[in-house]
Formats: sequence, C-alpha cells, structure tokens
Amino acid sequence: MAQGNEAKLVAETLAISRSSLYYRRQPRASRADRSRDQEIVLAGGEKPAYGYRRVVWWLGRHHGLVVNGKRALRVMRERGLRVRQRRFQVSRRKDWGKVEALYPNHVWQSDMTKVWAGPSVGWAYLVSVIDCCTREIIGWDLSLRCRTEEALAALNRAVLEVLPFGSRGTGLTLTTDNGTQFTSARYIETLNRLGITHRRTAYNHPEGNSYIERFHRSLKEEEVWLNEYQNFDHAQQSIASWIEEYNHDRPHRGLHGRTPHDARARFALTLTSNMAQVSSLEGCTTQPSRSSFPIMPTMPSSPSMRSGPTLTPI
Repeated sequence: MAQGNEAKLVAETLAISRSSLYYRRQPRASRADRSRDQEIVLAGGEKPAYGYRRVVWWLGRHHGLVVNGKRALRVMRERGLRVRQRRFQVSRRKDWGKVEALYPNHVWQSDMTKVWAGPSVGWAYLVSVIDCCTREIIGWDLSLRCRTEEALAALNRAVLEVLPFGSRGTGLTLTTDNGTQFTSARYIETLNRLGITHRRTAYNHPEGNSYIERFHRSLKEEEVWLNEYQNFDHAQQSIASWIEEYNHDRPHRGLHGRTPHDARARFALTLTSNMAQVSSLEGCTTQPSRSSFPIMPTMPSSPSMRSGPTLTPI
C-alpha cells in the first residue's frame, strides 16, 4: 500500500481481510487496582517477618481493608518485601511433629532458649510453656541463669494462669526434652505433686517438641533478631510485649487464621453450649468435668500480670 497499490489487491494477495491492513496494536493498559499498594507496602515494612497471607490478615484486622491475596503477593514481590524462606538440607517426616491435643490443657510443651540481652549482661535464658491445642503461650520466664528454678517458674505461672483450681485430675501431659533442668529430681517431684504426666522426647529428636521449638523460632525471627536490646529490662519488656501480641493479635496457620486467644475462647464457648444442651435434655444443671476440659479464666492483657509470683501450687 505504501507503493500505491490498492488495499483490495494487497488483501487478496495476502489472503487477509482489508480491515487487517488498518489494524494498529494499542498498548495494553493495566486493569489492576493500585489504590491499596501503599497500605500493603507499609504493612510489609511494619511486619517484615509476615508473608503476604498475614499482611492481608493484618490489613483487614487493623485497618478494615479487604485486599486480595494475589494483589498483596504481586506488590510485595515488586517491592522486594517477600520473606525469604529458610531451606533445610535435612529431610524429615512431617508426621514426626504431630501432637494429638484434643482440647486445651491436654498437652503442653516446654523448652529453653537463649537470647542476647545486650553487651552489659550478655545472654539471657527464656523458658516457655505452650498449649499444643491453642498454640498459646501460657507461661514463660526470662532470667540470666538457666537452672531448674527458672524452668519451674515458667511451669508455675502456666498452672496458675489457666488452672487456678489445680492441675490434678485434668489428664495434663507436659512434654520436654532431656535437658538437665527438666530431668532434675526437683522438677520431676514438682510434676508428680501437680499430677502432671511428664513425657520426654527422644535424644536428637527436636520434632518431639515441635510446637515450642517453632514458637522460639518465630520469636527470634519477628522480635529478637530485629531489635538490639540495651539491657535485661529492655529485653524483658520487649519480649513480653511480643508474646502478648502473639497470643492476642497474630494469626496462626495451624488455627485456620485465628489467634491463640480466640482459639481458647472458641473451645470455652463450645463447651458451654454443649453443657447447656445436656442440661436442657436432662432437665437439670450439670457442671463440666475437670478431666474433660479444665476451667479456663479470661487471659489478662497486661504483661505484668503474666509474670506473677513463682509459687508452686499444690
């Protein structure tokens, strides 16, 4: 056509329609909604350890924004905000870390880890107790020493926190590793007095204590390694604040996106509903059995209440 040939002749020669000769490809405009990109970037910067699923959950819970997960993933990939996954060379069976916890206060796990608390004090030692059913941290103790006394302090606070009427007759099992603190005569004697069954993991088998091991990893990735503690008090206050957020304001994939506190409250609500149905059928009021599901009070919101006196309940 540029040489003066007719469009009809050119179209017949090329065996195409004449309209195709006038087609000009237009640049494709993006139909993506970019109105929430800034909120996604800010959330990813505020929570650098969160993946795109938790960023979406965070925006919905704290800002009331409905963001598509694919949009969050695309924006975080473009801005370099994706969390780098840790790749382990050792392959392990997935069922090794499974725990059959049917209800709260059925199976607990406890372990100790060390935290750098600043150049003035050096290493501090954190003992934590987790409920395997609700993934809730029900007791913890941070100290400059790693003796049996500190392990008992975390256990005592856990019992006083969620079992104010005692742990005997509840069918509670506590899983620990074979550390000297957890295998000492004093620790085992205290467990026997409390009526708690002690179960220890096999040697060189951290999967047997998988829930508390995974909690300590999350604590270090989301709190400890992102902060430089100046002293012991700074470390204690910062860790207490993060544990409070973990229990009440952090989604857990194992709980289908609920927080540990919400999971415990849901179990309590289900128990109350079931007991009300039984009472209506029997025509009388019955109390729940302590052996099936111990009474669970409301968790305090203040970190100071969580670090109460280290008493050994009988």
